[in-house]
Amino acid sequence: MINQNASPKGSSIIINNRVPAATRFLSISLLLFCSLTTWAQPRYSPEVRSKKEIQWLKDSLQINEVQLNKISAISLSYQQDMDKAANLPDKKKRQAKLMKKKDTEMKTILDHGQYIRYYNREEVIRKQDARVYKGHQPM
Repeated sequence: MINQNASPKGSSIIINNRVPAATRFLSISLLLFCSLTTWAQPRYSPEVRSKKEIQWLKDSLQINEVQLNKISAISLSYQQDMDKAANLPDKKKRQAKLMKKKDTEMKTILDHGQYIRYYNREEVIRKQDARVYKGHQPM
C-alpha cells in the first residue's frame, strides 16, 4: 500500500550512493583473492597420488596381487615422470606421451573389462584437469 503522506522525495533518509574508491578496491581485491584460493587445489606428491590410484584400482577393479605389483611400479614411475614433465617447456606434449605409455602398459596387465573401466576413469580425470587428451581409444 502506498503512503499518501510521504514526502515528495520518497524517504526522509538520505542514502549516499557513492562508495569511496579505496573501499571498492578493497572489496574487489578481497573477492578476487577468495575466488582464486577457492579454485586452488593442493598438489600431492607422486607417492600419495600413486597410492590413491592403486587404492581405487584395488577397490573398483578387484585387481589381484600379481597385477598389483606390476601396477604399483608403473603408477609411481608415471607420477614421478609427470611431475618432471610439468616443469618443461613442451609439457603438454611430454605428458600426453606419458599418458599414452601408461595406458599401453596398463592394457597389458588388466583384462579387457578392467581396462575399459580404468580408461574411462582416466578420461574423466584428464578432463577435470582441463587437459585436452587426444590419445588412443580403447580397443
